[in-house]
Amino acid sequence: MASFDFNPIADYVVLRFTCPECNALNETEALSVPTPDFSAETHHDSINYENYEHECPNCGHLFDITINNGIYGGDGDISDVNNEDGVSVEEGFPEEDYEEYKSLFFDEHVKETIDVLDKIDTLDEVSRKLLYRTLYANVISSMEAYLSDRLIQKVLSSETVKRQFIENFKDFKEHKISMSDIFKQMESLDSFIRKTLREIIYHNLPRVKNIYKTTFGIDFGDVSELMKSIAIRHDIVHRNGKDKNGVLCEISKDDVLTLAEQVSFFIGNIESGFSALTEEEIPMPAELPFD
Repeated sequence: MASFDFNPIADYVVLRFTCPECNALNETEALSVPTPDFSAETHHDSINYENYEHECPNCGHLFDITINNGIYGGDGDISDVNNEDGVSVEEGFPEEDYEEYKSLFFDEHVKETIDVLDKIDTLDEVSRKLLYRTLYANVISSMEAYLSDRLIQKVLSSETVKRQFIENFKDFKEHKISMSDIFKQMESLDSFIRKTLREIIYHNLPRVKNIYKTTFGIDFGDVSELMKSIAIRHDIVHRNGKDKNGVLCEISKDDVLTLAEQVSFFIGNIESGFSALTEEEIPMPAELPFD
């Protein structure tokens, strides 16, 4: 069985691999990527999946394909294919200009949230309050997805940044590799980085803040207000909107709009930091010790 990774905001993927029966090069049709559950607390719980079947056009061998997608990244596998032979993945995005789409990803979500808020004004009070809580939690989930996706994309976009990250990321310091496995590890390094970064809890903003600071020199600034909103989101998702004392958290339309504006401003500052950054300005280990 061969595995592969892809960007979680892709619309579809096209997979290319060699048939083990006849050695013919196979190319799948565009396979739709499922949408993650943005209300989930962890990447694992957010994963949705789709199953596909592909027939080799040369020998008729059938391959089972599973595509998983969560808030922090997508992956999948193909039956009967040797993982060492590898799978080539072509990603398709809703916009032709991927970088422009990525930078506008959260802003588009904010617009959609505002549209929904306007549409539910005519509903009864109980329904409105329920939907306000749901949308509030969704804004935080989308922020976490952005932080994960942007971090992975930027770390893998430059060999300088990749090395800086690998040499200083705390979780890698105790990872031991035998000499005989060095080349295998190098071949799968990008996938290993993606998998590791997906497992980070992105609502732990102090830790994520430190990673962005030590890797790119980008400072999130004061995140205390966002952490309060993350705590409210936790109560909405895990306690049906009640805090530890059983008090229901009342979320209004203005609360959702204010949070959306805060997060949009927060992400805008990060994007501004990336726009101003050159490879020569990336902090080196001696300048910024990793936590």
